[in-house]
Amino acid sequence: MNIDFNDDYKIAKVLFIDKELDRLPNLHRGNNSYSRVVRLYDNNGKVIKTYTQNREKNYKYGEIADRRKRYQLLKKQLMSELKVSPTEYNIQLSAAYRLTKEDWDKMKSQSNPKKIKGDLWFENIHMRSRFEVNTAIVLKKLNLEFKYEPEIILDGIIVHPDFVVYLPEFEVCFIIECMGMTGSSGYDWDAINRMKLLMDVGCIPFRDFLVLGGTETFIPTEEWVANAIISMVNSIAAECVQPLSRQIVSHAKRSLISELPPEIAERIAQEWK
Repeated sequence: MNIDFNDDYKIAKVLFIDKELDRLPNLHRGNNSYSRVVRLYDNNGKVIKTYTQNREKNYKYGEIADRRKRYQLLKKQLMSELKVSPTEYNIQLSAAYRLTKEDWDKMKSQSNPKKIKGDLWFENIHMRSRFEVNTAIVLKKLNLEFKYEPEIILDGIIVHPDFVVYLPEFEVCFIIECMGMTGSSGYDWDAINRMKLLMDVGCIPFRDFLVLGGTETFIPTEEWVANAIISMVNSIAAECVQPLSRQIVSHAKRSLISELPPEIAERIAQEWK
């Protein structure tokens, strides 16, 4: 599978990694005689403390050291692919997304009370369809965090979307709905109602939620699903990653209708009531 995230997402990823590396203790794995150890360094490269890894209570330090190493390797790879300096950019949302980090932290995966039929699994998650399993596989390959069928309360309405994907680089989430039986009797109305419900609570199509479709005769390929998800992530990144020299000006309170000729403005106002 060809992963083709845009430069904006790679820039955001590097900026996020830098924040994480600043936040995490400066721990690194090493050896002490014949023992495996993790050393804590200060900003000048001096060892402050050494933790032996033969004690269970010290395993957490090894996990942090491994995370730091993964971040450093990923940053090195991303920097080799970029022709610009990420430090010349920042993350600035032009408008709020419907789901944020605060919502993500409250979500619990597999919260839909509706009984699942069949025996389809992704790792330890029981899923309702092969389409959903394939989507979960793609999300894992793309290294995207997700929760399956979490419970979300939006404007007092409870929804259980198929997937919620979290992008820590922007601290926003987006929903994925897998509608694999479009064209089947009764299914289309249910699919339409699911999309309408999301829009009724303020979710914007292709910004706050993505719909993946299929039929009894069309099963989306891994590449097809991956490209749809990558396009969604790339769109969010393109909106949120801005050069430091550019400031986004919100025009949310300005009425465009007031700038139109009166007869046209009146007609638009009637049509969009």
